Amino acid sequence: MFIQQVGCAVPPHPISQSDWLDVVRVAYADERTQTLLRRLIRNTGIDTRHLAALAFQSQADAPPMFRPYAEQPTGPGFGDRSRAFDVAAAPLVQEAVAALDRAAVAEVDALITVSCTHASSPGIELGLLQHAQVPRAAQRWNLGFMGCSAGLAGVRLAHSIRQQHPSVLLVTCELSSLHFQYHSELDQMTANALFADGAAAVLLGEKPSPVRVAGARCVSLPEAADQMVWFADDCGLRLRLSPELPDTLARHLPAVLAAFLDSCNVRRAEIDHWMVHPGGPRILDSVEQALALPREALAASRDVLRRFGNMSSSTIHFILDQVRRSSPRGYGVAIAFGPGLTIELVLLEFRST
Repeated sequence: MFIQQVGCAVPPHPISQSDWLDVVRVAYADERTQTLLRRLIRNTGIDTRHLAALAFQSQADAPPMFRPYAEQPTGPGFGDRSRAFDVAAAPLVQEAVAALDRAAVAEVDALITVSCTHASSPGIELGLLQHAQVPRAAQRWNLGFMGCSAGLAGVRLAHSIRQQHPSVLLVTCELSSLHFQYHSELDQMTANALFADGAAAVLLGEKPSPVRVAGARCVSLPEAADQMVWFADDCGLRLRLSPELPDTLARHLPAVLAAFLDSCNVRRAEIDHWMVHPGGPRILDSVEQALALPREALAASRDVLRRFGNMSSSTIHFILDQVRRSSPRGYGVAIAFGPGLTIELVLLEFRST
């Protein structure tokens, strides 16, 4: 199966990390917490994020979604956050799909949607079926609540059904900003400073293109499942991260990667391109060290993190799009991590058509 086209979209509300600190003063009023936030921001490796929540802070005909701690000590309820997702997601996924060839979209026979930041049905697929060219008879799958690794899980699913469904549209949409939490725990504050919003659309099919999916695999580490937990709370979705996570991934990743490449009959020395989901700068540093990669190997991952933040499942497709636009040649590996603890891997072959 081949990746034929990629479309990316972000909300029209960019904000610098320093300006974001002014916005979230509603939740963190004490000086000690704000000092910690400033330190976290400096270490994120992010310059700018696009946040759908900003639209709900500035709309003239309604009160702000996130009000001061004294008025709203736990932030908006889950229902308010879900309704905001439905409003913001539809135009974003339509923009991502609009970047693809309309005739090709009209011929897909399978639709895979991915999101771990929504909790409604029908979800993001409704806007696609109503306003895009996606056939109503396309077979549908929704991958929900799989975390940052779900973007590659969608590629893995498309690859596994390629004989029955030779033309697949994969769409991811994550609006993490709508789940901003009024919590001062370090892991939740880190999530508030890292995560951002974005959508991606990937057209996969049997028609040859410069990017071939050569293999895909998911590996679980259940003994470390408690190191990354994504769960529904009364006031939105919350993330629990262990400080041990980067070390755990670094300890297991070399063997996982070696077994995957061996199953694909590809040698490690043949890998010229690395696309690693930037869960944060510590994750990238740990992967770089564990796999003995040169600093420039993860340049695309660091650049996407710097310009957009961590957009959960959509991020890896932004990285893939940036790499493929450089007309690469040879093999590349895409890697992402999710709750479970899971490691998703996809082997890509970049070639001339």
